[in-house]
Amino acid sequence: MEGVKILDKVKYFEYDRPMTQTQESIEKIRSFNRFYTNIIGLLDQHFLDTPYSLTEGRVLYEIHTMKECSARKIMENIEIDEGYLSRIINKFAKQGLVRKFPSAKDKRQHMIMLTGKGKREFLALNENSNQLISTLIEKLSVKELEDLTGMMERIHELLGKDRT
Repeated sequence: MEGVKILDKVKYFEYDRPMTQTQESIEKIRSFNRFYTNIIGLLDQHFLDTPYSLTEGRVLYEIHTMKECSARKIMENIEIDEGYLSRIINKFAKQGLVRKFPSAKDKRQHMIMLTGKGKREFLALNENSNQLISTLIEKLSVKELEDLTGMMERIHELLGKDRT
């Protein structure tokens, strides 16, 4: 393949020169991402055996955990297109999962809260997530679990937004 350049750099790298350290790191990170998305089922259309996508599950989580939830606050916590978020919230409202009402502080803004049905759906999704993680880690020793969570904390620290 000497001198041949493959144009699809998503799947292939240039073969006529050695990879740079940065490119090797990128490939290792992407390989891990593919592994992890498969292992926890992120690519399944129905996340964690629920009728919701990963994004919808995350929006349910944000609504559940915020004291005073608004679309603006959700967008501060997760990077999501405003239109996409609006469609998700409207879908949830039609399904009876959330209730929207004008903010007492600013009538132009709507607050969002889970209904009883929404809370039950969130709790089921949360329990499925806990069960999946429990299954993944059940064969690890105490030391391996400490190592794993320590590495995850370190990744969070290295890639986190508040890094100085």
